[in-house]
Amino acid sequence: MRRGLAGLPPGRRGALIFIVSGMVFVATDSLTKSLVANVPVVDVVFGRHVSYLVALVLLAGRRSPGQLLVTRRLGVQVLRGLAMFGATASFFLALSLLPLAEVSTLASTTPLIVVGLAGPLLGERISGSSVIGAIVGFGGVVGLIGLDPSQLNPAVLIPLGTAASYALFSMLTRELRAEDPSVTMFYSGLIGMIASTILFVAIPATPPDSAHWAGIGLVGLSALVGHRLLVAAYRLGRASDLAPLAYLSLVWSFLTGGLLFHEPAQPRAIAGALAIAAGGAITLRARPAEREPVAASVDYGDSADLEAGSASDQAEANGRLDGHVVAGDSARPGGSRASTRRRPSESTFSADADTQYQLGDHPESG
Repeated sequence: MRRGLAGLPPGRRGALIFIVSGMVFVATDSLTKSLVANVPVVDVVFGRHVSYLVALVLLAGRRSPGQLLVTRRLGVQVLRGLAMFGATASFFLALSLLPLAEVSTLASTTPLIVVGLAGPLLGERISGSSVIGAIVGFGGVVGLIGLDPSQLNPAVLIPLGTAASYALFSMLTRELRAEDPSVTMFYSGLIGMIASTILFVAIPATPPDSAHWAGIGLVGLSALVGHRLLVAAYRLGRASDLAPLAYLSLVWSFLTGGLLFHEPAQPRAIAGALAIAAGGAITLRARPAEREPVAASVDYGDSADLEAGSASDQAEANGRLDGHVVAGDSARPGGSRASTRRRPSESTFSADADTQYQLGDHPESG
């Protein structure tokens, strides 16, 4: 198998690895959904953030937590961490109330929201193709949730809140492009753990048993595997080619929802998912090829450790990662291009330069 993959062009290998990472994230979503059906959502959110922060500290190697707290943009770091926590908590809550495919579809509207916000908030010029993609995607959202307010299930607003939170997270990631990526990722984990601890203490709930705690830990482990595969894919393939493939995860979500949770795929849901995927793909392909794209969903997590382009390019890369997820110069008139790519001596959260994890998170990741 390895010999067969080695014989493929790097771009094709990257695409295959990217697709596998999407499958891993959907498997993580499925595990999360099974957990929130039996365990209070607040417990799962708390356990996920604890495992995430522990992983960050362990992967930091010689760097102490005190070193990871040094930042020049404390307010933005805190707000970014809260945005990621909001995306995570709302995604978990949505999984407890709605079919897996519907949650994944609505949460994957992040690129469309970023396109809508990047202009007025960051002063970016939005291309015509991006506008068309946003309109097509918005039509998919309307088709999925319906036009009749009296028939609207209020729960569908929760995954849309996930997408909005992740869009804010993505734009704040751009604002922190001059910060050490390891510091930025540490703050997202720390703020998330503090917020989830407050909820865990404040909201009475039956503590999970040992089997459920093991499942929560497995959520974090599978998310780490997914993020590791994601980073490997981006090393081999061009971001502009890989990002639209993230929408294949919607196919896996529909299949998994039907097979594991007996959730029938409604024609309206399929049509809406296709429109959202088409709109997102148009939006992503409209971005300059040399820039990192916006993540298709929160599955692709905290992208602070990837070289990034404009804010509308900057979500997960997708996990997704926190988990997610998730900076060029166009947001600031006269600003100079800044890169978040580290020099070899700056490699963080890895034993070597080949293990730069995107530990951010798709809400389900950890």
